[in-house]
Amino acid sequence: MKGVVFVQFADFIEENFGLLFWDQVLEVVDPPSGGAYTTVGTYPDEEFLSLLSHICEVKQLDSGDAQVMFGRWLFEKLHAIAPPGNKAQGDPFAFLRRVQDVIHVEVKKLNQDAILPEFRFISETDTCMTMEYISPRHLNRFCEGLILGLGDYMSQPLEVVHKQSILNGDPASIFDVIKKG
Repeated sequence: MKGVVFVQFADFIEENFGLLFWDQVLEVVDPPSGGAYTTVGTYPDEEFLSLLSHICEVKQLDSGDAQVMFGRWLFEKLHAIAPPGNKAQGDPFAFLRRVQDVIHVEVKKLNQDAILPEFRFISETDTCMTMEYISPRHLNRFCEGLILGLGDYMSQPLEVVHKQSILNGDPASIFDVIKKG
């Protein structure tokens, strides 16, 4: 997983629970990196999942809910560092298609080893987009949070309904992204 996610995760935890708590998490989990993350580094997925698991256990949070909270918070941070041509504007559905068709392609050009999720768009109306989320990480709820963060950023409330999930034994992870209001 890219270091930018780890750096932002540390900021998210510090902002929500304090620096002392983050230091305690690093001490208990004792991640291989020692918690010294850089935005350009790459770290094992398991390190993120171990940190998340410990935080959820201590704070009595559901892991899925914590992923949504972090993803929702993270969208604006990632958006702020995106190149000007990749900024969210117009319709959230158009931006989600742009993530798949342009942004992920550009990221792969810069980092061929990046493991990025893939979106397959199944159907779309003015108010509902059905998409398949494909990722070996299976961070479905984190993806949900990023989508909700997109809606927050664009002042277009969104709802993500999980129709199917690999995590539940289904053959694929399929979401309905619904424009509210």
